[in-house]
Amino acid sequence: MRSSLSWIEWLDRLDRVLKGAREDVRALAGFESPRAVAAVERCTRQLAALTQELRLLDRDVLSARSSGTASADRAQNLQKALDTTVFHLETMANPPGPEAHSARERLFTAVDSALRDSYYEAAMLVGPSRPVAEARVN
Repeated sequence: MRSSLSWIEWLDRLDRVLKGAREDVRALAGFESPRAVAAVERCTRQLAALTQELRLLDRDVLSARSSGTASADRAQNLQKALDTTVFHLETMANPPGPEAHSARERLFTAVDSALRDSYYEAAMLVGPSRPVAEARVN
């Protein structure tokens, strides 16, 4: 995956998977069924695959658009956010028992927060770079 088109395609897939995952998490908040677990496992597999693909994408494409270090940091921040999201989704696939309602609520909150963080980091990756304030000599 070497071109900017690959990034565009990847970001499009990421957007669809994150939207689907958030919808699934909201819908599943009240359910405990094999279908709910299967939906969470599907989201986990999709995000894990996208996370692996992110490792393979050419980050030099990002450097051409903004300062190299800043774009590499943003890509790394997105990588971390996606890894955290996958971790929380994996935890959600093995939920605590029905007697632990508060733990279950915390888990749903953590997954939703991780998904929002992933969205934010993806937006930061493709958003305009922030210029670093430099001292100017007049």
